Amino acid sequence: MLLRATLGLALGVAFSSPALAQRVTDNAAAKAEDAFGTSIGNERVGLYSGNDVRGFSPVTANNIRLEGLYFDRPAAFTDRLVQGNVVRVGLTAQNYLFPAPTGIVDYRIRPAGNDFVLSTMLGLNSWGGGRLELDAQIPLIKDKLSLVAGIAGFVDELPAGNQSFYGSYALAARWKPADDIEVIPFWSRVDLYNREATPLYTPEGAFLPPEVTRRHFPGPEWTDQRNTVQHYGALTKAGLGPGWQLAAGLFRSTSDSSRNYAQNFTAMRSDRTAIRRITSDPPQSLAGTSGELRLSRTFADGPRRHTVHAALRGRLRDSRYGGGARLDLPRADVEEVLDIPRPDFTFVPQTDERVQQAIAGIAYDGRWQGVGGFSVGMQRTWYRKRVDRPGVPLARTDDEAWLPNVTASIELSKALALYGSYTKGLEESGLAPDSAANRTEALPAILTSQVDAGLRWKAPGGISLVAGVFDVRKPYFAADEANVFRELGNVSHRGIELSAAGPVTEALTLVAGAVLMQPRVTGEAVTLGRVGPRPLGQPSRLLTLAVQYALPSLEGVQLTLNATHRGTRAADTRNLVELPARTLLDAGVRWRFDLGDYPALLRVQLLNLTNAYDWALVGSGSYQVNAPRQLTMFLTMDF
Repeated sequence: MLLRATLGLALGVAFSSPALAQRVTDNAAAKAEDAFGTSIGNERVGLYSGNDVRGFSPVTANNIRLEGLYFDRPAAFTDRLVQGNVVRVGLTAQNYLFPAPTGIVDYRIRPAGNDFVLSTMLGLNSWGGGRLELDAQIPLIKDKLSLVAGIAGFVDELPAGNQSFYGSYALAARWKPADDIEVIPFWSRVDLYNREATPLYTPEGAFLPPEVTRRHFPGPEWTDQRNTVQHYGALTKAGLGPGWQLAAGLFRSTSDSSRNYAQNFTAMRSDRTAIRRITSDPPQSLAGTSGELRLSRTFADGPRRHTVHAALRGRLRDSRYGGGARLDLPRADVEEVLDIPRPDFTFVPQTDERVQQAIAGIAYDGRWQGVGGFSVGMQRTWYRKRVDRPGVPLARTDDEAWLPNVTASIELSKALALYGSYTKGLEESGLAPDSAANRTEALPAILTSQVDAGLRWKAPGGISLVAGVFDVRKPYFAADEANVFRELGNVSHRGIELSAAGPVTEALTLVAGAVLMQPRVTGEAVTLGRVGPRPLGQPSRLLTLAVQYALPSLEGVQLTLNATHRGTRAADTRNLVELPARTLLDAGVRWRFDLGDYPALLRVQLLNLTNAYDWALVGSGSYQVNAPRQLTMFLTMDF
């Protein structure tokens, strides 16, 4: 009822103020410059995402940027605040200040200008889920001050048959007190209600679980998660005179869980029976304050441009986690619905953790028109972690490191460019997964490195082709024989990546990519046979294709096809179990039309067209079901 009333009020206001399109023109495939990862709204194309770049996660590594500025983000942004993101890796990391070995995910705040625009999106799917999104651009002072505001509600139906409810909200301003100064304060919030714990399946031996029925939730209904995420802060970019630029941002992020559960069907057998283990956690929290101050000076020398950057970055993160209690139930069929009262869980003291990090860097970026570019940077980082676990002495970690980076590109012709880079980083390694004995435990920071090189060719007609090689190296974390998630060796991901993106003809657009990789684990644990040579969950090949074809006989109508192929993957740390290769297909149609004076876009997609069954790996020997076939519909209108 609230969503219906909100939509009615918004439409009443909007129909009195026609304006230029805002969200109807969102199209990730059409706007992608390469196949390495582009996200706009709820559309995403490409090989990589914030959770997977060359087999690693930039989000876990804390390689997040907001409008190019350093941001320590403990939980995801809402689309009410950000318009989308781009993965900066390989060629796209060239001339990007202080690149990172795992790649960087750069988010953009929604734009606002001199026109009032209200965008609405109504989404429905065949599982019974739905969403309503309202996003507005509100001009207050022409060319000086405008607002971005959004509100949305979601009913999210999940592959395992559980569901959740979301509310998301955001408010941001774009203030230009002068032509060369822009200030953007912002606030956003996401509320998650009643998300039942997704079942994990952990077989008793070295085999994959037998298939279970998807979209069937075995209960109990009281395993509901309640979580609140907030992001707020301000950033500014300003010209300080001829050649001088200032960029600065100060941000605060919090993630608070008042209720949290995990549900694991352990010791699962081929007859689909298992011991059900339900873990409940006391309230947990993550809070981070971060920011960056950067001063740049640009010198022009004919066709050459030289820029020197000096930057200070810092973050302070406080976490409280652990303390959970568990309930073990007798062996039973995993699809048997459990309907028992919620027991009284007795919690134990929690772990408190504080991370402080300061980074100082200086960099040079040189560009010579028609010749190429060269950049070199050096960062010095000071890292300090304190972990206060109940009953044990305070654990202390203090690290200092020099982090160099160098990139170069050569324009062999107007259409052909050669690039290469080396970078080193100090990165976070995330939390132990729910399937581990030390679940939710924070892991130490790690030193990482990356070398890559490649070619880009802008073919006639507008399509861009990229071919590159890379070698990324990190410490390797996985579950040991006691199911404790910890460092077990070193891992290297060496591979070739290929990208083609752009218009093939006036009617046909494609984004196609491939990664052919040789991921390997080395170290004493591998030599002793405790760990296999293949890292957990990493395929040797990843292929993606997104195609859009405009029907010549129907104006505004495009047919779409998305295909993703992932090769075989090691499903446990000892490499005794292997997940088979899988291919997922999505097909649909986009119809861009006008409803009266207002632009509209209808998107209909059939996801997992062939209803392929696959297991999502969440830890060594632990799995979740993938999403079965689903029909989705999104209607977007700009008023």
